Amino acid sequence: MSARARSMITLIGLALGCHGPSESAPPDDPPPTSDLVIGREQDPKQMLETLSERFLTGYFAAAPVSATAYGEHSHDHRWPDLSRDGRDQHRLWLTQQRGDAAAIPREALDPDARLELDTIRNQLELWRFADEVEQVWRSDPLAYSYLISSGLDDLVSRDFAPLDERAASVAARLEGLPGLVDQAIANLSNPKLIRRPQAEVAVGQLAGLRTLIEAEIPTRTEAAKPELRERIASASPAALAAVEQLRAHVEGLVPKAEGAWRLGPEAFAQKLALTLQSELSADEILALAHAEHARVHRDMQALARELYAAMYGAKALARHDKSGRTPDPDALVRKVLAELAADHPEPEQLRDAVEDNLARLDQFVRERELVPIDETEVLEVIWTPPHARGVAIAGLAAPAPLDAAAPGLPSFYLVQPLPESWGPELRESFLREYNTFMLEILSIHEAIPGHFVQLYWGKREPSRVRKVFDNGPFVEGWAVYTEHLMVEAGYAGAGPGPDARRPKGVSAALWTVQQSDELRAKAIRLHGLKFYLRAVANAILDHEIHAGTMTREQALELMVEGSFQERGEAEGKWVRAQVTSTQLSTYFVGAIGWFRLRERAQQRAADAGEEFDLLRFHADALSHGAPPVQRLPELMRWDVR
Repeated sequence: MSARARSMITLIGLALGCHGPSESAPPDDPPPTSDLVIGREQDPKQMLETLSERFLTGYFAAAPVSATAYGEHSHDHRWPDLSRDGRDQHRLWLTQQRGDAAAIPREALDPDARLELDTIRNQLELWRFADEVEQVWRSDPLAYSYLISSGLDDLVSRDFAPLDERAASVAARLEGLPGLVDQAIANLSNPKLIRRPQAEVAVGQLAGLRTLIEAEIPTRTEAAKPELRERIASASPAALAAVEQLRAHVEGLVPKAEGAWRLGPEAFAQKLALTLQSELSADEILALAHAEHARVHRDMQALARELYAAMYGAKALARHDKSGRTPDPDALVRKVLAELAADHPEPEQLRDAVEDNLARLDQFVRERELVPIDETEVLEVIWTPPHARGVAIAGLAAPAPLDAAAPGLPSFYLVQPLPESWGPELRESFLREYNTFMLEILSIHEAIPGHFVQLYWGKREPSRVRKVFDNGPFVEGWAVYTEHLMVEAGYAGAGPGPDARRPKGVSAALWTVQQSDELRAKAIRLHGLKFYLRAVANAILDHEIHAGTMTREQALELMVEGSFQERGEAEGKWVRAQVTSTQLSTYFVGAIGWFRLRERAQQRAADAGEEFDLLRFHADALSHGAPPVQRLPELMRWDVR
């Protein structure tokens, strides 16, 4: 799965299955409570190994849906205990883990071990934040929707084990679903705490679970033993009734929901630091994002002038310059983007259009020797299942990191169909946003050489802790960085054949671009800048919405007027920005980290009188899992001569 999906699954596991509120909060520096620290003369490395094993074992036992998602399958038949007693029990576990982690002398560890300890400590603090500040278990219906969806779908969507084994787990979870829903409804009992945006999205996703239970699970388990199929069939009616009960309950909460979905400045800064693990503060990130937003605007303006002259002629550009009718410096950018946006697939062609990009991208990366590619890895393009729709147009669902030993497990490039509820105007707006040129950038980001490539190298990290808890800015930043990498290398996509004639409805200006490798490369570069501007705007949105008071109208203005996004995309991003916090900042902060890391690597090569080897740099950087980017120089031993 993508970093965003993994972070959501992790949050669900920690917030709904690992701990719960008690009458008093644990102390800031809890004392060690286990035998890890007996004598304090134990070898720090051994202490860490013991902690890591107990940490993962306890986490997976308390969060069985997360365990399945990450590839630990000894709990595939269970749901988490979301009762008050269950949450209190696991909160005690959290306090114990924090004490044990604090007892290990960090300075005595090598760089890889220090990173593992830091990862554990950071996750424990994130979980504490989710419980004490966000209180997800009683405020966020969407978390329960994700929990149920992942808990069932992850068992049938991948062949990580024999079908009969997975079917037995599906049956057990279907049988246990009514009990889980009873706990969910009890927890989601106070409308004053419920966050309305999350509730609204959850209603749609819970409705989509009917398709999963009624159609997808029976289809995907039809080759299982008869007794298992019968067990699934027997459990399904009660499971469906429970999901419908939860959906109706959440729908009834929507008009009464009063929960504060904005974090506020202090809580946002705290969560952002834990999410990013960056040296940059929230205010520094916001200032950098505003400055970068202005710079990218200038680059787009310059590039649009080049394309405009090629599309309409130098005289047309001169007339525009002399007209003086519009003081808007972005006028040419909008005109060029509007013309290029006419080249887009129809809704039913979106999946096929994405799939057509992949072979071309793979060949280009190999020929230019940009990023190491593993031919044995499998990528399939599929429509996003109904129960997972509602937040993003596309995503990369990779195999569970702990399932790496299972051969042939595919990654899924998820493409979301346009909602049936959208009218013609909104559908056309969305398709223009994801036109042919933008789909190239999207496929770079999600697939090759973006998420698909990075995630299959990342799963080879030997540390189980670091495999499971990857750093969002590393993963999302890599995907943004590769957009720049491909544009820098001159990627031009595919144009019409040499004997092709201009199709009916295609303007002469657009046909000029489609026929030229150079102009197509510039068109893709313009959309790459636009896509990057979206990443920059994401960081601004994240901060201004959750640490400020940005309204829907202000957010749409930033995206549509200020960042060249079509309204359909902007509407979806407004929903996503409300129901998530800090994740939208990972793209920009991660990209900054990767840009700076490469600059440093190039400078090191220059200082040593060596030629910079781009492929070797990428291979080395991707071989350490997905740590915070600023930790890579230490892991790559750049300070060792």
